[in-house]
Amino acid sequence: MAHNIADLRDDQKVNPAQLREKLAAKEKLLVVDVRNVQERKDNGLIEPSINIPFPELENALKLSKEVFKQQYGVDQPSGEDEVVFHCQHGGRGSRAVVLANKLGIKNSQNLDGGYSKYGEGK
Repeated sequence: MAHNIADLRDDQKVNPAQLREKLAAKEKLLVVDVRNVQERKDNGLIEPSINIPFPELENALKLSKEVFKQQYGVDQPSGEDEVVFHCQHGGRGSRAVVLANKLGIKNSQNLDGGYSKYGEGK
């Protein structure tokens, strides 16, 4: 099982510039921030994104579609939906990709370097 970003395939990673391009082009994707609430407050966040702290992610992805939408305000990702996970530096985000794949969300990527790189504009 992958535990750091080096264990992911290239197609399971997106760099900050690529994510900015996707967001600017209004591509249909879901950005999931797996940091805890305090990290988002302290360090900032990517708009638009939803917050599902990593320890809650597996249970969240197993919710019914209705409950997920009610709780997070967006459609629950499934199948080939494009999802970008991120944390602060990349470790939890890469583990989120592995978990999502295990649960059938095959088109998921990790933000390479996490929010720390994205926030630098790199």
